Amino acid sequence: MSLASLAMRFLSRQSAKRFEAATCDPARVQREKILGMVRKNADTEYGRRYGFGSVKTIADYQKRVPIITYEDIKADMERVVACEKNIFTAEDPVMFAQTSGTTGDPKYIPVTPTCQGREHKDVMRTWMAHALRDHPDIFDAKVVTLVSPAIEGHTPCGLSFGATSGHMYKSMPGVVRRVYAIPYDVFEIADYTAKYYAIMRIALELDIRFLASANPSSILKLCEKADEFSEEFIRDLRDGTLSKKFAVERQIRQTLKPLLKPNPPAAQRLEEARRRRDGRLIPADYWPRLSLIGCWKGGTVGHNVEKFPEWFDPEGQRPVPVRDWGYLSSEARGSIPLSDEGSQGVLTIASNFFEFVPVDELEAKEDAPESWNILTVEELEQDKDYYIIITTTGGLYRYDINDVIRVSGLYNQTPQIVFLRKGRDMTNLTGEKVSVNQIISAVQESARETGTIPDHFRAEADEAASRYLLRVEFATQPNPETAKKFLAAFDRQLKQINIEYQAKRDSLRLGNPVLHIMREGWYERDRKQKIERGMRAFQSKPQVLAPLTEETEEIQPELKTVVELDES
Repeated sequence: MSLASLAMRFLSRQSAKRFEAATCDPARVQREKILGMVRKNADTEYGRRYGFGSVKTIADYQKRVPIITYEDIKADMERVVACEKNIFTAEDPVMFAQTSGTTGDPKYIPVTPTCQGREHKDVMRTWMAHALRDHPDIFDAKVVTLVSPAIEGHTPCGLSFGATSGHMYKSMPGVVRRVYAIPYDVFEIADYTAKYYAIMRIALELDIRFLASANPSSILKLCEKADEFSEEFIRDLRDGTLSKKFAVERQIRQTLKPLLKPNPPAAQRLEEARRRRDGRLIPADYWPRLSLIGCWKGGTVGHNVEKFPEWFDPEGQRPVPVRDWGYLSSEARGSIPLSDEGSQGVLTIASNFFEFVPVDELEAKEDAPESWNILTVEELEQDKDYYIIITTTGGLYRYDINDVIRVSGLYNQTPQIVFLRKGRDMTNLTGEKVSVNQIISAVQESARETGTIPDHFRAEADEAASRYLLRVEFATQPNPETAKKFLAAFDRQLKQINIEYQAKRDSLRLGNPVLHIMREGWYERDRKQKIERGMRAFQSKPQVLAPLTEETEEIQPELKTVVELDES
């Protein structure tokens, strides 16, 4: 057992014990959590505005403090960003997490010293404790984890904004950091192709046991780049270089230079592996002892995990376990998955305060939060779907994050949840009420039926024509017959899933859906535009269902083929 593995076991053991105790009495833990937060921040501007000082119970808190969105507090948050003090929290922020906002402007989420304290460190360490229990060798060799830059800019008064994942990566204990293969500087490379290349240039010759990134599409992208640029990788390994073909900043090149030694044996192994697979280079060959992958497995990105076997276990002889990374966002980490099964995780009841609204009730009265039936952790029912409302130590109080989760069971007495989708993601042209989950299911079943691989997809409601447009970027271009079968299967699957859709289609109130086959790289280009507006690469979540179609002049350059169904 490596020193790093021993260190991680030591660090995570006490965290897991505290977590275990908390899950046995979630109502008490949640009550103490929220009352502690309001006491601590009673004399802040927000605390005085809503009477934190007189809050003695959860009911008091719910009565006095409104449910809010980011737009409701945006003006106050801009003051915090400008370094005004004592607005949401008694503690001053040490940085801001930045994420995309609903209006296009980035959101700034304060990170306080408490956000970086023991209770929050316990969350990731508990995940690691259970992962080590089931996969004891993951720290015995090297680890590859993808993070976003810790510093992406500074506020006018000098505080940094960026990714908390980057800060955590940089601040790991030295003995643990040594097993992480990728120097932090690599994540500062601006060009994404160059960043992927640099990551794999370092990792290809190493014994990688644990691979992690929130988004599984990022893991697939690493695999694809290693295969696409296999000639360059083999040459670089043999010569101890980093190809000049890629736009790696000069200073970062200099930082990496001492790590890049000539390794002809590794180059030869990759060449032989590629020859055995008719020119393909895949991780099943260069990381044969990989023990665990950590990433999201559910929601709108989970379908990417279905593609892992072709890269990591093409013969079906050694499947690599995949453990969900947990329900997390820039605002909070909300769950801790404890096994490789499914995507469920236990609520982080010791770190945040949670409230819930049944989906049907909220969506029936979206603009009347005062009428919502607000539930706490002990009132949730298994297999029911809820909107989740969070209160965090960073100063978000009763924050409607617009996420829908499902309760999948209990761990001790604490709910386990699965992230389903972003909320209010439902379109309704003529009473059919199509949801994101239905679109995901219909696309996945259509792909299985036709043997196609839709890398990325988005359905859009075409109000003018009263129909749905399905835009798909396929891994391999389907022939016209297969493409038409895919579209027919999609239409049929939606009819089976949604009886209102079937009724509207049968009555011709909804026209035939149309398939737009998009050009290769459509999703990546769209994602880069989102990143420029504040969304980070490794955490961006695709929009699966849109209530409006994109403007023709915007989508036309990306459109490769239009497929329509024959009129019946």
